[in-house]
Amino acid sequence: MKMMRHYMQLRHTYPQQPDGAELAVTLDELAEALACTHRNVVLVLKRMEERGWLEWKPRRGRGNRSGLVFRMPLETMAVEAAKLHVQRKDLKSALEQVSAPGLPPAARETFQDWLYGQFGYSREGTEQAGRDTLRFPWSQPIRTLDPLAIHLAAESHLVSQLFDGLVRRHPARQQIEPHLAHAWETDQSRTEWLFYLRKGVLFHHGRELRAEDVVYSLDRLRTSTDKLLYSWVYADILETRAVDATTVLVRLRQPNELFLPVLATNRASIVPEELCRGQEERFAEHPVGTGPFRLAEHDEAQCVLEAFPSYFQGRAHLDRVEIWKLPDLPSKDLERFQLIHNVRLPKASEAAWTQVKQQGTTCKFLTWNVLHNPLLQRHAVRRALAAAMDRGRLIERLAGDVIVPASGFLGRNAEEAPPPVPADAAEQLERAGYRGETLELCTIPQYEADARHVVAICAEAGIPVNVTLLPVERFKSDERFRCDLLLFTVLLDGDAELRLIDLYTSIRPHAPSSLAAWMDRELEAIRREPSAEARQERLLAIERELKEQEGIVFLYQKHLKTVYHPSVKGVSIDSLGWVQFKDIWFKPEATPSSSTSDVPVIR
Repeated sequence: MKMMRHYMQLRHTYPQQPDGAELAVTLDELAEALACTHRNVVLVLKRMEERGWLEWKPRRGRGNRSGLVFRMPLETMAVEAAKLHVQRKDLKSALEQVSAPGLPPAARETFQDWLYGQFGYSREGTEQAGRDTLRFPWSQPIRTLDPLAIHLAAESHLVSQLFDGLVRRHPARQQIEPHLAHAWETDQSRTEWLFYLRKGVLFHHGRELRAEDVVYSLDRLRTSTDKLLYSWVYADILETRAVDATTVLVRLRQPNELFLPVLATNRASIVPEELCRGQEERFAEHPVGTGPFRLAEHDEAQCVLEAFPSYFQGRAHLDRVEIWKLPDLPSKDLERFQLIHNVRLPKASEAAWTQVKQQGTTCKFLTWNVLHNPLLQRHAVRRALAAAMDRGRLIERLAGDVIVPASGFLGRNAEEAPPPVPADAAEQLERAGYRGETLELCTIPQYEADARHVVAICAEAGIPVNVTLLPVERFKSDERFRCDLLLFTVLLDGDAELRLIDLYTSIRPHAPSSLAAWMDRELEAIRREPSAEARQERLLAIERELKEQEGIVFLYQKHLKTVYHPSVKGVSIDSLGWVQFKDIWFKPEATPSSSTSDVPVIR
């Protein structure tokens, strides 16, 4: 690598010198370019000549200039250096190498072509003892793998490969079913729950799961001082106790019909007490669970999962999953991918792929912080501002077959056409009392692109908007209440009921006081309601009231679609379109075992 850097430094010193043409140069000039002695320059040049990179023609005597002929194109050397960075797991430096000033765009393209060729399915070893590996790039950040602290969908997906909960939600039937607990029961008051654990379940470090791990895992949810998702459920846990090695008692302060569904989320994953207690930061980077895969490596460059042979639900077909962290790497050449999450297929390619459009969606919307700005406390102002925002133009800016209009979270309202902007929108704004005041919009960095689209749409309507970006942890705090508009996203997956309750709980503090009090009563009734249908009706009622009060401005929904090649078998997709690594396998005839497939996987 050092020799490569020397060569590229020489080429950058003489950027106009064509390859193959002789350059007249002195040792003094070369020593200055490489910042070394004459002797070292000669040694370096000889080694480069031995490798065929250049020709060195020394000429002795005062006034004589030696001859130097570059044979290796600079972009070729940059690509080779980038490949070495990849082998050393320094993906960031690899991308920087081929993006350096002075290099033609073809260098980055050539490197990307090579890099994509490293992804996909491969089988190493003999036919009898081969190792199946799936490798793909991942552009989303992975801040933590502690189930307690996850915020992003990418982190949630990885946690579901590493951990298990007491119960789980069946992906098709959406019913709660046994998992680490093979059975459970509750008393007539529905405040005491007994969970009976499976025997022989092992953590990745070899110890058997015991009741104390369940007690610790639930207690840390209950006692956490962080603003956790579904904390309104954890607050109802009064006591957790190990009755014996395989039985756990949970007592609630009051009946909460969402308690069992929350236990089916990966936030309630069970962790080993001795590895987590007092070591949360280390555990977040190198977690240990009972899931189908164990974490083998985790650093700035890669996250590597290996199949856990002793998994109680059966061993995964894959042996290894390698996730290469490559931010800002564009996808290209669709035909080269075997499995793609959330993509729009060209018409010409549709017939060759299996497409799965999930019921789950993400829904983007705005909500007003009426407590911050007295102007927004006036219903007429909120209505006029919302009416002036051209949601149809926003959909045009976000054109794609997975983007649809939204006027609600649930039911028939979910994909209605956005309301047209009234012809007298400016007049309505003026009548309502809006005089062009600048509004402050707050969101997280991951949603900055959406925020910029909203700013542009508002500007067209004569509504100036500034954007404040806060990290997720700060956005969940009271810091967001300093702004007028909040841009949210809610995932409407299998846990949509829980997510909406959590959302309405978070909206309540900056809603008008009368609306907040009514929402409190409705949310409390939902928690006590045993009928899922009745809970849904109450959630729809809250949605309708928020719309009536102009408490929410719905922007759009994005359907989650997964497409995969016929060579991919055993595809099991959750409600957000993520593929479960445990079940997938590849037909040998479609992916030869002797080499890496030329059909990679991209996430």
